[in-house]
Amino acid sequence: MKNRIPSLARGLVVVLLAFVPLRILAQGYLPGDDALRHAAKAVSGKPWSEVLVLRPEVTMDSHPGWHALLGLVHRGAGVDAPGLVAFSVALVLLALLLPGALLLRRPEAWALALAAFATLEPRIPNRFLSGRPFVLSVALLVFLCLRVAPEPDPRRWWRGLLVLAVLFGLVAWMHPSWHLFLLPVAACLLARRFHLAAMLATGLGAGVLVAGVLHGDVIEFVQQSVLHTVLALGLPGPASTLAIEFLPGDGSPSLLLGLAALLLWRAVRGAWKPEAVSSPVFALAVLGWLLGFLVIRFWSDWGVPALLAWMAVELQDALEAHVPERSTGRLGLAAVAGLAAFLVWTSNTRGQRLQPAERPYQSLTAPASAPALPGPGGILYTDDMRLFFELFFAQPRAPWRYAVGYEPGLMPADDLATFRRVLAARTPASFEPWVRKMGSADRLVLKSTEGRPPIPALEWTQVSQTVWSGRTAGGAAR
Repeated sequence: MKNRIPSLARGLVVVLLAFVPLRILAQGYLPGDDALRHAAKAVSGKPWSEVLVLRPEVTMDSHPGWHALLGLVHRGAGVDAPGLVAFSVALVLLALLLPGALLLRRPEAWALALAAFATLEPRIPNRFLSGRPFVLSVALLVFLCLRVAPEPDPRRWWRGLLVLAVLFGLVAWMHPSWHLFLLPVAACLLARRFHLAAMLATGLGAGVLVAGVLHGDVIEFVQQSVLHTVLALGLPGPASTLAIEFLPGDGSPSLLLGLAALLLWRAVRGAWKPEAVSSPVFALAVLGWLLGFLVIRFWSDWGVPALLAWMAVELQDALEAHVPERSTGRLGLAAVAGLAAFLVWTSNTRGQRLQPAERPYQSLTAPASAPALPGPGGILYTDDMRLFFELFFAQPRAPWRYAVGYEPGLMPADDLATFRRVLAARTPASFEPWVRKMGSADRLVLKSTEGRPPIPALEWTQVSQTVWSGRTAGGAAR
């Protein structure tokens, strides 16, 4: 029986963590933004150029592999858009939660780290429940952090490079922010792990080549993936046009207190060693934390996963020093740790389904609202990005395009300038460039709690208590 205790403990943790996404979805959880448009994109079967009004230099799907996977599930299993969102949430969350339980010698340490981490900083785990493909990059980062060896064995370099090329390639194809994996390379250099840095950099380069081949054009893949980041982050403009993940962070002080407690515990029990804070994993956590004060995504997507892996290894060291491998107490600890992780990671999502007040454009999906929407080949203008997510998810095959989509930086320069003026002032004059461009098939949809929008050049139809649709005088109802 004692010989089976390690396997039983691992099985307990794996099963409890595997039930996390099932419990979350059973509670009616539904992400509110990008997971919706990814699912709708797969169902639509259309390129983004037929869904959005784009800059002419944007020629590649920003997530080619992810949409290929969702499209395969849609066509092969007949899964609709809501089902694809559920599939996305479950897949990316399992990819994040399970590897630690399978890789560590003490999987209960991984469960304890997950529970402590989500308790100290509940905002960031909610980000990992988003069903978005960036979580696959986070999962790969956690895998790499847990697999860091004291020094790569030169005799196994080619095997390691092959594995890295495949993993980097698949993840980059799903989520082409491959250039951000240079952060772990920089962390290895900071930790003076030069051979490891060289191995990671070489594997990353090979992986980008693999992703480019999967896309069908290596040069376009490299250029477009970098361009998308530049357009999302690099264009000057008010912070209101940036997604929350691109704004500065606050450094997660509660999580830092947990880090300090672990370091103090190591010192108190007489197990201090310099390697605890000189590893590339710890260096990546510090680097992500510092850069997070500029853009929170450096912390949430890079520093935090590294810190999570570091915490799990710290807890594993303590457990191995105090709890024998085949002790029956391990089963109780594994059950408690796994249950704690299960409860903490599922508690914050209870009832997080989009409520009617958070779905102001639901009325546009009713058949009676068809005249308020653009005609075939028309363009839908608005100042609220939620309209795109909500309406595209509900009608992925609609025959019009959206002027404002999921990323303002992808808009043509003149539309982006108009959008920024509207966000800054929201006066009738700020909408004028769009109004002048509107044809008979186009519509301008706005929320207004004060009655008819004061734009006299358009004829307005009230769709709901707060939603209005404007058309040109020649834009007859369909």
